[in-house]
Amino acid sequence: MSHSTAVAPLLQLRGVSVSFDGFWALKDLDLALLPGELRAVIGPNGAGKTTFLDVITGKVRPTRGDVLFRGRSLVGIPEHRIARLGIGRKFQTPRVIENLTVGHNLDLAVKGSHGPLTLLFGRLSAQQRQRVQELLAVVGLERHVAQQAGSLSHGQKQWLEIAMLLAQDPELLLVDEPVAGLSDEETELTGKLLRSLAGDHTVLVIEHDMDFIRELQAPVTVLHEGHVLCEGSMDVVQNDPRVIEVYLGTETEGEFQS
Repeated sequence: MSHSTAVAPLLQLRGVSVSFDGFWALKDLDLALLPGELRAVIGPNGAGKTTFLDVITGKVRPTRGDVLFRGRSLVGIPEHRIARLGIGRKFQTPRVIENLTVGHNLDLAVKGSHGPLTLLFGRLSAQQRQRVQELLAVVGLERHVAQQAGSLSHGQKQWLEIAMLLAQDPELLLVDEPVAGLSDEETELTGKLLRSLAGDHTVLVIEHDMDFIRELQAPVTVLHEGHVLCEGSMDVVQNDPRVIEVYLGTETEGEFQS
């Protein structure tokens, strides 16, 4: 292969539009993510950010347009099958089993999609036990392995859920507002964690916290009224007159200019 060959996108949205009873949540949205890329997506409330994730994961079917993952269309494929293809989604609220320990949560995640009896009584192989240890180390929760998940701080629950997603070895990680409600220290650690995951994984982060987005040092895509308004580094995006206009008069204006 010659060096001039462009790398094919891992994920590509082409002209994706979604209509809910005549309201266009997404309008001709085009976006491409390269393998191993870290990308931030921002936009004021109502910009279409959640619908955008719903379309990728198969929760919402586009009214028109196509979503390609590794060159294959995802349109019409059920959510659970899309997850198995290698797309993991982390929701805003951590989905951990609160009355189980951190270790047990990860044991279940590592066992994956087996029947309930295997999940409850099946023993982990040596390889799976090692994987649990690796995941604990990645998210910095080794010391909390025997702690009930419900007693973790909000940030620690977020990290546990990211570790549980990583157990499925997704190629693409979709992370929705990972630092909402986190302390400054937890926010900083979350940024480091997401940066460390890029490369081995393609990571897309939706977030309102502009300081956090700046810390990610990643290309930024700005959504507005269901389409891409502009893309570039945080500095470029922040000084784009269209972006400033969109954010003026919204609750995020102060955050944006900080």
